[in-house]
Amino acid sequence: MTTTIAFSKMNGLGNDFVIIDARDRDLALSPDNVRDLAARDHDTTKGCDQLLVIHPPKNGGDIFMQIFNADGSEVEACGNGTRAVAAYMAQRGHSACLIDTLGGALACNSQSNGHDATATHNVQVAMPLPKIGAAMSLHQDLPDALPVDVGNPHGVIFVATGTAGLAAQYGFQLERHTAFPQRANINFASLQGDNLIRLDTWERGVGLTKACGTGACATAVAAIAQGLCAPGAVTVRPPYNQDDNATDVLMIDYQPDTHLLMTGPVAHDFDAAVTL
Repeated sequence: MTTTIAFSKMNGLGNDFVIIDARDRDLALSPDNVRDLAARDHDTTKGCDQLLVIHPPKNGGDIFMQIFNADGSEVEACGNGTRAVAAYMAQRGHSACLIDTLGGALACNSQSNGHDATATHNVQVAMPLPKIGAAMSLHQDLPDALPVDVGNPHGVIFVATGTAGLAAQYGFQLERHTAFPQRANINFASLQGDNLIRLDTWERGVGLTKACGTGACATAVAAIAQGLCAPGAVTVRPPYNQDDNATDVLMIDYQPDTHLLMTGPVAHDFDAAVTL
């Protein structure tokens, strides 16, 4: 049997998503379906980092967001994906929405710079307060990592420079470190100024991405917890930002025991349909 599914393609700082709205149908995707739709050589979707399925709410939110990594695995949280789905909802008249996920309920607010499908959105997400573990050694050649859970697991490693090369060299290995039974996102970060961080992330089940929302949150939390940044607003430059501009960034506002807010841009790429 075949079925035709409409989808929207969106991205947050180059971290791209296939979004399927399944609120009016019973849709269950297999890992093979996900891997096919996420493949970069797919003629219609052009591939994605994560595939996101919108379902009716389960726990009192406005919608439930199901999250699949490109390798077909289902995961608890996706920060940029949450912002993309919030922007999708804003396009349909819901500038504020509560999104249920396996990692918790996330309150989102979107501001649009236009009123058509090509408009970009600036989206803020109230993330769950983090769970911070004890610093640990993941590799003898690297500084200690700080485990931080923001709905999904992360290891954050601060280095002086060379974050991109280190993420490419060690990411696959450290994602599967025995310290992380569920695997983890591995973040290599360096300070570039007061409360300003350069970040490269190896995402579990995906690999290197142009941005990682939960990674930016976890890294800002780790910086503040370790005294590298002051509590409050932290600017995170992802790999998508190649020229150190002030626009292509994620703003993370963290006050311990109070709030963790993530704000950044989302762009709509295109709409299409695909047959499974």
